Amino acid sequence: MKKIFTCALLALLCTNAYSINKVQKNIAVGIMVDATSLELGSSKDFYVLDASNRKLKLTKGTVNVSRSAKGVKMKKYELSLPVKINPSNGIIFANSKPYQGYLKLIKSGNKINVVNILTIEDYVKGVLPKEIGSASGKEALKAQAVISRTYALSNLSRHAHQGFNVCATTHCQVYGGLSGEVHATDQAVRETQGEVLTYEGEFAQTLFHSNCGGRTDNPKYVWDWEKPYLKGVKCGYCRKAPYAKWEQEIDANLISKKLANNNIGKIKKIKIKGKTPAGAAKELEIIHSKGKTMLNAYKFRLAIDEYKIKSHTFDSIKVKGDKVYFKGKGYGHKFGLCQWGAKGMAEKGKTYKKILEHFYPKTKIKMVD
Repeated sequence: MKKIFTCALLALLCTNAYSINKVQKNIAVGIMVDATSLELGSSKDFYVLDASNRKLKLTKGTVNVSRSAKGVKMKKYELSLPVKINPSNGIIFANSKPYQGYLKLIKSGNKINVVNILTIEDYVKGVLPKEIGSASGKEALKAQAVISRTYALSNLSRHAHQGFNVCATTHCQVYGGLSGEVHATDQAVRETQGEVLTYEGEFAQTLFHSNCGGRTDNPKYVWDWEKPYLKGVKCGYCRKAPYAKWEQEIDANLISKKLANNNIGKIKKIKIKGKTPAGAAKELEIIHSKGKTMLNAYKFRLAIDEYKIKSHTFDSIKVKGDKVYFKGKGYGHKFGLCQWGAKGMAEKGKTYKKILEHFYPKTKIKMVD
């Protein structure tokens, strides 16, 4: 599986700001944030329009763009922000990466944000290869297409303060433009075009992760909110996942350093205090030279290293000398769809609708225009 959400960042997903009855066609994706320069390119002529309505036609090839006092400098031209770049063939390159739709350069202090504006469907095509890959089975890919589309449409104001809808990183969904698109994921998007997951007429909160370790969980244990369709379910389809079980060694001094704001001294012992019905640790008690400190287990994982500590479903934590040894299950936060579970269900002949029904019980698939 590809990189999944860094889901501490999904704590904002408590409300839906958009109605399923009125959906915008395009999405603005921040592909570069606080840049000072970039290289634009096209295999055909492309057109530039700045804030003063100045229009330029540039021939195919590349052109360097840099921030200037007046806005941006492009060749010999000084252009005022925002600047729109529209390719004649629908494909524009930014730092050698191809994107559909068009680009917009907007002011970000003394720097610029580069925004890719394209249709929702084309955006989802650029997300799937990065978030789930192409080898997960057709029905798993279709399930991912539905939840990625739903996520995008229900979070269009997430980066409004920066001048775009969503970013291209794990803070929202990883988006790679045209460069990563493949036939299998494109087909999954086409075959589910316009489909979103809903609950009682609202967009569902379509959380997902790589591997649940056997059972998904309830977000109330981390973010203090819950949904009827995110109570947690038995998976049983992700046993073959790369990190169904994992072990990791981390330097104890590094952990103390990462937790400096909690005044952690030399670590002597770490105890698991309480577990959720899905087996995830609720809290950790750190016994150290300065005393005892209780920390939320999920937040501990994020604070130390979410890539090394694959989940907060710990089987054991042992301190030996200057090393801490972790054993656990799964990869990710355990909420919503388990990607490896979806893959396993698809291999067993389950349809994408059955997959979504399993991981988000009580939800419904609806079509948006």
